[in-house]
Amino acid sequence: DKEWTKQTGIERERQLEEALMLENPITDITIALELNYFQITRPEYFVPLAAKIPGSELELARRRGAQRLTLDVLVEVKDGFGATVRNMRDRIEVRITPANAERLATQPVQYDTGFTLLPGRYVVKFLVRDAEVGRIGTYQTSFIVPNLNREPTRLPISSVVLGSQRLTVDEALYSVKTADKQSVGHPLVLSGRKLLPSVTRVFSASRDMHVYLEAYQQ
Repeated sequence: DKEWTKQTGIERERQLEEALMLENPITDITIALELNYFQITRPEYFVPLAAKIPGSELELARRRGAQRLTLDVLVEVKDGFGATVRNMRDRIEVRITPANAERLATQPVQYDTGFTLLPGRYVVKFLVRDAEVGRIGTYQTSFIVPNLNREPTRLPISSVVLGSQRLTVDEALYSVKTADKQSVGHPLVLSGRKLLPSVTRVFSASRDMHVYLEAYQQ
C-alpha cells in the first residue's frame, strides 16, 4: 500500500510537470487571472497574483462522494529571456461541508499568491489540478513590471485594484499565500481583511466597489 501511494504521487507530479510544459493551454478547468504590482523598495516590486475558478466546475468531486476538495497549484514565472525566476507549488484542501458545497455551486474559488520581482518583462503560467478527479486547467500570460523610478513627470503609482469583497484571510474556499515574504505585508490586507481583486470585472449595484492604489514619492 505504501509503495502504491508513492507511485501514485510520482505519477501525479509527472502529470503536473508535463502539463506545465505544454504550449497550448488545457481548458478542463476555466481560470481567470489578474496580476498587479506594488513598489516595496526602490528596485523591487511585489506582484500579487489572483486566480479565480468557478466553483461549479469543481463540483464533480462532491458528486462522486469525495469528502474534501483538493487542488494542486503550480505557478511558474519566466523572464524575457525564458529563464525561470520564480516557481511554487501549493495544495488547497477544503472539507466539503453542506455549507461549502452550497457555496461551490454559486461562488468561485479564489487563490492568491505573490512574488518579489525586479522591473522587466515576464511570462507567468498558472496550473491547477483537481486531485480528486484529475481535471486540469492552465493559464498563461505575459506582463510587465514597470520601473517607476524612471517616471519623469507624473506621480508614480502602483496598479489600480478594483474589488467588491473584503474577507478575512482565513475565509473558507479562499487561500492567501505569499511565496516571497516581505516586511510590509500583503498590500491588499488591512486589519486582517483582504480586498479580493475583481478578476472578472463583474460588479453588482448592491455592493460597494473598493478601489486601491499606492502612490510613491521618489
